[in-house]
Amino acid sequence: MRQSVQHIVSGEKLNSNGISMFEFKDLTNDNEFNASDYRLNSREFFEKRRTSKRPYVYDLRSSEAYELENIPGSHNLPIEHFETSIYQMPFAGDILLYGGEDGEVLTAAEILYDNGFDSFCFTDSFEAHLSSAEASYLSITDAAQKQIKDQLQNSDSLTGVQIIVEPTSPLKAKYRIELVESTAAGSIKLNLKGINIFSERKTASYLEGTIIEINGEGELEPRNPQLSISKLSGSLEEQIQLMLDEQVNPMLASHGGNVMLEGIKDSTAYVRFGGGCQGCSMIDTTVKQGVEVMLKEAIPDLAGVYDVTDHSEGESPFFTG
Repeated sequence: MRQSVQHIVSGEKLNSNGISMFEFKDLTNDNEFNASDYRLNSREFFEKRRTSKRPYVYDLRSSEAYELENIPGSHNLPIEHFETSIYQMPFAGDILLYGGEDGEVLTAAEILYDNGFDSFCFTDSFEAHLSSAEASYLSITDAAQKQIKDQLQNSDSLTGVQIIVEPTSPLKAKYRIELVESTAAGSIKLNLKGINIFSERKTASYLEGTIIEINGEGELEPRNPQLSISKLSGSLEEQIQLMLDEQVNPMLASHGGNVMLEGIKDSTAYVRFGGGCQGCSMIDTTVKQGVEVMLKEAIPDLAGVYDVTDHSEGESPFFTG
């Protein structure tokens, strides 16, 4: 259905938090929306999500469908609320859409097009999205392939390997691999160079780009160059910075915020929040129940986290997810 919204981006400006915002003007000489220019297949969609610096993934299905199963890190925005919500959406970053079987993505994509958004794309239905996962998502080194096949051939009960993904944020996860006799109902099954690879449906979006290899200890290891969590090492400051870069900020970025390390004293980290986090009424909860817990669990030597942000200068987050 062609939408009648008549606005387009005319220029960029920054609010007091330095967040990119846009002004609108009446749309003239509107060109026809061509869906094929914005449609991605499943692998392209997951690759875009993995490689984008600021991906925002929206699930356009009902809240009930979203609660049952969704792509980790996605935001539920039912299609009936989409048009009235676009002015609260981020204008800096890549918007990725998926929906159900009723063509919601086409409606949403055309609304974005008619309102001057150009950094967006969509894929087909959620079910099609996951059922089309294929072995091309993965690669395996010759050494890893030989080790797995040798172990499977020497066993009467092992049937393949399970890639276990434990998300820590929308764009970061812990990966491990196990040889298995069977797999849980509902898992997806891929065949990579004659090896059965199993994975949970809910973490299929973390498979794309994964390499199965032999690590320095001679053990099988799945690794995703951009999504895997790096092993912490170095000074306390270096460990904290790595955690902020790889786990904390990807989580806050989905809400338009960020956090920076200002310094360390007596094993306490002093941090400053920016973007949508500055002035947020939930910042105490974010620090104590979110950031501090994540950092202290990963870095036992860290005594605590102290927020030095002047929240009186901030405004409410421009995007509340």
